[in-house]
Amino acid sequence: MNFIDIVIIIGVLFIAAFAVEFGLTKLLNIPIREKRYINDQHKQRYKQFIFTFGIALLIIFTLYILGQIIIFIPITLIMLYPIASSIVDMVMELKYDRESRRYIISISNIIVYVAFLVILFTTDFFGLL
Repeated sequence: MNFIDIVIIIGVLFIAAFAVEFGLTKLLNIPIREKRYINDQHKQRYKQFIFTFGIALLIIFTLYILGQIIIFIPITLIMLYPIASSIVDMVMELKYDRESRRYIISISNIIVYVAFLVILFTTDFFGLL
């Protein structure tokens, strides 16, 4: 599996998530968020998530370089970023901005990402491994 294959797989994942988000936004008349963060609490939690995820990614890549783990674990960790990011957004939207119904978009994104990961691993990365 080379770098181009990974980029194509990740691109298809984000296109699928965008299509679901766009469709649900139009279907359910959910307003588009004007700002990235709901409030300062959301911004702080997201920064904590980015820091923790970055440290985990650094540790996993270090172990991979040392030959302690196999290839699919770093790829999986990279693919788990959108899932974890959507979970952070969903929790903050449910807690602080329930009336906008944006949490429905976050839940649908989580479902798309998890389904895509399941499909990737059941098909051995679409036959690339």
